Amino acid sequence: MKVAISHTKVKLDKRAEIDAAGKRVLEALERERPQGVLYAVCPLPDGENFVTLLITDDGVDNPFLAMPEYRAFIENFKSWVAEPPTAEQLTSASFYRSF
Repeated sequence: MKVAISHTKVKLDKRAEIDAAGKRVLEALERERPQGVLYAVCPLPDGENFVTLLITDDGVDNPFLAMPEYRAFIENFKSWVAEPPTAEQLTSASFYRSF
């Protein structure tokens, strides 16, 4: 199992664009329903910081790379962020009914 977490601070004036593009990505995930993937985007209360969690089973490639909606999201990403995001690969520990 691979676990990745990232923290992103966005520009508040870009929030509507980010939300719309993020909704398209989530709709694509719902439509495609990739197996072996857990994904969560959690906005923090300040509205400009997000924590994202991606968990993939062993042997499962990141499904986002094949999604046109995600590629469109990434094309605009640099113009939406207030500072470079941080990302880390976590060591899988134990989970109980995550999300």
